[in-house]
Amino acid sequence: MLIMNKIGVNIIYLFVLTILVSSCNLFRYGIEERKREKEKLGLNNGIEEEKKKGENKYLNKKEHIKTAEKILSTARQYDGAPYKLGGESKKGIDCSALVMISYKNAGIDLPRTSIEQSKVGKSVSVKEALPGDLIFFKFKKYKNHNPVNHVGIVTKVSNNTVYFYHASTSLGVTESSLAESYYSDVFVKVMRVY
Repeated sequence: MLIMNKIGVNIIYLFVLTILVSSCNLFRYGIEERKREKEKLGLNNGIEEEKKKGENKYLNKKEHIKTAEKILSTARQYDGAPYKLGGESKKGIDCSALVMISYKNAGIDLPRTSIEQSKVGKSVSVKEALPGDLIFFKFKKYKNHNPVNHVGIVTKVSNNTVYFYHASTSLGVTESSLAESYYSDVFVKVMRVY
């Protein structure tokens, strides 16, 4: 009788196991079938599509540099222009206007203020900086709680030093670098917009 009970339990166990394995196979088959149907219709898994969008959002290095040349060409037209808070001309311009106008002439719309500009794009390390990237600073002499209060456009990276074009309050529109402690001490981040 005990042997019959063990055989019965084993048979039930095998039966339940068979049902579970069959269910898993049917479930997997259903997923694969739905995937094939989506592929026939030209639809991708939502995650895959988002991943592709993220990868394609930014230009490759060659295209990035080509766009940077347009941006920097416009910025250099303001070379020597005096700094003027709220200004947007060669008679006087501020840092965020220089960035906004330079990008606009390359077909890229950016917000007007450095704070809003600092929220556009993705953050990259100083080592990854490319011409055309935006570089942000937070000068402590300005008593406010803003995360940034100055912006420039990266012009080149040479010997591990980042150079940038910006509208300086004291020098007007000029090129500076992170090798200068005045800027390296207040550096916040580099952002890639395109």
